Amino acid sequence: MAGNRLMSRIHGCCARLFRKLLYISSNSTTSGCPSVEPSEAISRFVVHHSDIQRSTGTIRFKRLMPSRNKRTGRLETSICRSGTLENVELWAICSEHFDTHAQNPAIGEGTAKANVVFTEGLAFDANGIPFPLHADIIGWKDEGSLPDEEKKNHWMDKAQRMAPQFKYTSRPSV
Repeated sequence: MAGNRLMSRIHGCCARLFRKLLYISSNSTTSGCPSVEPSEAISRFVVHHSDIQRSTGTIRFKRLMPSRNKRTGRLETSICRSGTLENVELWAICSEHFDTHAQNPAIGEGTAKANVVFTEGLAFDANGIPFPLHADIIGWKDEGSLPDEEKKNHWMDKAQRMAPQFKYTSRPSV
């Protein structure tokens, strides 16, 4: 009996993963980049101290909320695929590709396993733009028939469930 339940859960997980992989491949803006693996570390840069949940050492959900890409019109949250990077390499990417576009330089990063994104039914576009290890969290509900407030609540709910997994690390001093 327990074996049947386990097999059923495994089948369900595999089916969800297959649908996500199909979604990723059909929605990717760049075809040459390898897909994001569930065990891969991903990072989101943090600009303000108010973006840190000090009691838990994680980032606040607002850092994970999607924004609309002006070029594609798609809702997405930009991340860095940081699992293979040395600390120096990560902060060099931040300096070149994040700090130059932000109002303030990053003070740290929130890092989690990519699986937290997949668990919420979201996916990645591993587009490698503007740097090879860049990806966007995609799949945010954006149906035109839904009221804006309902869509925003949906996004907030997903971001709130993911944020506790993004452990905060401050930027090293130069």
